Amino acid sequence: MSESSLTPRPLAVVVTVAVVAIALSGLVIGVDIAVLLLAAFAAAGAVARIVTPVERAFAVRRRAIDVGVLVVLAVSLAFLGLTTPLG
Repeated sequence: MSESSLTPRPLAVVVTVAVVAIALSGLVIGVDIAVLLLAAFAAAGAVARIVTPVERAFAVRRRAIDVGVLVVLAVSLAFLGLTTPLG
């Protein structure tokens, strides 16, 4: 696999830091808002996986599986964030 087809390391670090920051923000802004932010982040990941060209994506699975899992995660988190009294 060529180097250009792999996800750049800085992008992976930024995404990881963003998820940790959203999770930790639950301590400050409220758990329910943090869960909704994580749902939005998962939905953005699904959109990013759809629009990323095949030659630029780090693909281990088919695109449909990745998008499906991210959409189910986003919908589940949004449902839980809107219906569960979390704090």
